Amino acid sequence: MQPPLVRQMAALVEAGMSLASEPDIDGLLHRIAEIAREVVGARYGAVGVISDDGTLSRFVYAGIDEATAAQIGDLPQGVGVLGALIEEGRPLRLQEITDHPRSSGFPPHHPPMHSFLGVPIIVRGHVFGRLYLTEKQGASEFSKDDERIALTLASQAGVAVENARLLDELRERGEALAVLEERERISKELHDGVIQAIYSVGLALQSSLSVMSHDPEMAKERIDGSIAQLDDVVRDVRSYIFELQPRDVEERGLTATIEELAKDHEVNTLATVNLALVEGAVEMLEPDATGHVVQIVREILSNIARHAQASHVEISCLADGPDFILQIVDDGVGFEPSEVSRGHGLTNLEERARSLGGSLIIESREPRGTRHALVVPTEGENG
Repeated sequence: MQPPLVRQMAALVEAGMSLASEPDIDGLLHRIAEIAREVVGARYGAVGVISDDGTLSRFVYAGIDEATAAQIGDLPQGVGVLGALIEEGRPLRLQEITDHPRSSGFPPHHPPMHSFLGVPIIVRGHVFGRLYLTEKQGASEFSKDDERIALTLASQAGVAVENARLLDELRERGEALAVLEERERISKELHDGVIQAIYSVGLALQSSLSVMSHDPEMAKERIDGSIAQLDDVVRDVRSYIFELQPRDVEERGLTATIEELAKDHEVNTLATVNLALVEGAVEMLEPDATGHVVQIVREILSNIARHAQASHVEISCLADGPDFILQIVDDGVGFEPSEVSRGHGLTNLEERARSLGGSLIIESREPRGTRHALVVPTEGENG
């Protein structure tokens, strides 16, 4: 049996991927409420969208059937406890809703609700709405861990809402081509960066289970690290949407980022990773190119983790005259590139290589393994 927090974190990984793929705002709001209910373990969930005058302009719920909703009648307007949460702008946890001084009771036919958890949903630095959860399952109240999970989910929801709103705005302006290009860019960034990072978090959570029984302290450290990685993912999604450099490259630099990806691969797959990053080779790249290189490394390592069953991986960056060369070689089961279907991942790899003015070579090795080589021409000479 998985520990509750591990199950919540695994569900949160799936939630981030699900929300990132929902472009419709109405469908997205209901999906947020439903996912939050499932992840945190609440019987009922809802999202309230706040209007300019501070009241609820929209209220989307999950967990209440249509017949009960029809008997209840009008949706909440943001008074009582919901109004207090709107005004205070911070998380609110209650063991008993009716004990709150602002509680105004429930209308006829409303299902009983006791425990309560509410957190804000932030979009572009402003409060877009609130996420409400009631009736904690298996306990008398929501925990601090539940609050933390809900806040992380609300952050993911905020990014997804902004993505959906951006697409809506572009549609309304009639910029059909811009919509398609923007959706393609965001989709590519989500696949190459965010979804691969989320997959890495999933591997880390799985590895924490293997040590939970005999080394709970190590398991806790890995789970805390996974939570920190999810925070980074949320920040990166915002960067991708607004066409900023991914946070890891911007803050650490290309060499340190590749080293971190290699370390994560080792921890999550137990494979050995050797690095040979020749001094001066990385500096040959233009700053705008480094983000593409990182995403290529992340995608290739993710594919190796998923499919290769490799025990050893070598990553090298070197200079060959005016060319920058990134090479990743594994000793896994290998595959024949010409015979596999060109899924989103392989297509993105090739498109990123072309966008750099370079090429990507993928070849099977004998007796086993695969070699990926990215070759990027640069203006300057080596060194």
